[in-house]
Amino acid sequence: MKKSLLFAFVLLLVLLSATAVLAQGSDPNNPHNLSPEQQQMAKEIQQELWCPVCQGVRLDACEQKVCQQMRDMIDKMLLEDKSKQEIIDEFVVQYGVVILGEPPKQGFNLMAWLMPIVLVLAGLALAFWLSRSWMKKSRVAASAASIPDTETMTSAELKEAAEDEAYLARVERDLAQED
Repeated sequence: MKKSLLFAFVLLLVLLSATAVLAQGSDPNNPHNLSPEQQQMAKEIQQELWCPVCQGVRLDACEQKVCQQMRDMIDKMLLEDKSKQEIIDEFVVQYGVVILGEPPKQGFNLMAWLMPIVLVLAGLALAFWLSRSWMKKSRVAASAASIPDTETMTSAELKEAAEDEAYLARVERDLAQED
């Protein structure tokens, strides 16, 4: 009994040490034993794809279980020697263009890229047109206010206006002579 108990204890120690040795050999950051080039490619793909569950979180930064599964799928596809574009295309087929994080610059999706530019230009044109219109109205109002209404003016006001016009004419004549 003692021998079998001692044998079981030794066997348990051997199994535990073998497990520890095997665990040290595997890299937790590289569970599928990718080459350095494949690891770089996986990182690039993960940075281009976005989590289908979270809003605005890239696949490489998301901690959701679905994202971990997607990262594992990317590693397996790289081990199958699929290209970067093939992997991205496969994810687009599965999850739609939302997985790309930004709409592709083609077809109807091109509107998402062009409309902000068009709207900014239209806003600037509208602001320019409105400012010109307001300036024109303010000039017309200012010139209308500067012209006296002689029909409603008294004789004293008419005499003062005539003196003002004579004074302005003298000033303009003097200025013209100095030039």
